[in-house]
Amino acid sequence: MARAAFSREVLRNVIDVIVPLNDQGDRPPIYCVHSVTGAATNFTPIAALLGPEQPFFGIQTPTKNRVEQFASSIEAIGAEYLARVTEFQAQGNLVLAGHSVGAMIALEIAQLMRVEERKVGILVVFDGELFNTGADISSLHPLYWWKLLMNLPAWLREARSYFTLVTFAKRVVIKCSVIWRAAKARRRGINLTVGHAIDGFINTDYCTPDHVAFMRRLYEIQFNYVPKPYDGRVLVFVAKTQPLLHYRQVEAAWRKIAPQAEIVHVEGSHTTIMQDTDGKAVAEILRQKLGRGLIKTQPEPD
Repeated sequence: MARAAFSREVLRNVIDVIVPLNDQGDRPPIYCVHSVTGAATNFTPIAALLGPEQPFFGIQTPTKNRVEQFASSIEAIGAEYLARVTEFQAQGNLVLAGHSVGAMIALEIAQLMRVEERKVGILVVFDGELFNTGADISSLHPLYWWKLLMNLPAWLREARSYFTLVTFAKRVVIKCSVIWRAAKARRRGINLTVGHAIDGFINTDYCTPDHVAFMRRLYEIQFNYVPKPYDGRVLVFVAKTQPLLHYRQVEAAWRKIAPQAEIVHVEGSHTTIMQDTDGKAVAEILRQKLGRGLIKTQPEPD
């Protein structure tokens, strides 16, 4: 179902940056930044789970901007989205959020809003990893691989829900084929464009070449972004199930740049915490946090 929804999404002509997934309710609205796909319609389940009283707007990349040039830097994307959010809601309290690389963009928007002396009620992170903080464990360290080994049972339980033996075998064959072709090309001095990291977790068959280039570039620039310290309110959701071969060091990075951040570990994987089943717990926790006065109305600057 998720793959089918994504295939429909990439064929749409998306015009607006701000997409209302729920424009009702009297709570401070949540503005949630897209992941590496640039699409925000995959936030529909979490928006519905939060209930009709919680306004929820996705921040998406319009079709015309789903090109490599738009993803020049996290800072540039953050500035563009801040301008669009300000046009949409010129004043008043709001919540910034982001999933995956979108959390990094949301952090940059929050930093820019602080420069403009506009308050952010809270920054909500949905399993968004940060780099260049100095808090990560090197992949060369044995502890890194020990943590991945400890994650294997959880990964297998998660994989059973969407992998059959046949599909798993096919992915292994494809992965090995990509690695072999890339290595062969390098030996010949050829810069092979196939085998990009996103090809391992996104089906790009339905995407235009420009959209694929956009996603690849957005994936790459996240490693160049150097996050600055942030002393505002931060709530970080960390998925308990890690990928098979990559240890996502979400908690350590956010504690480094936002020591006051509240970290909540939730069942599910990087993707499923935003979907119906695992997203229920995420939505319930977030609803409780927002309902307990975690977000206070902030006076607008003179």
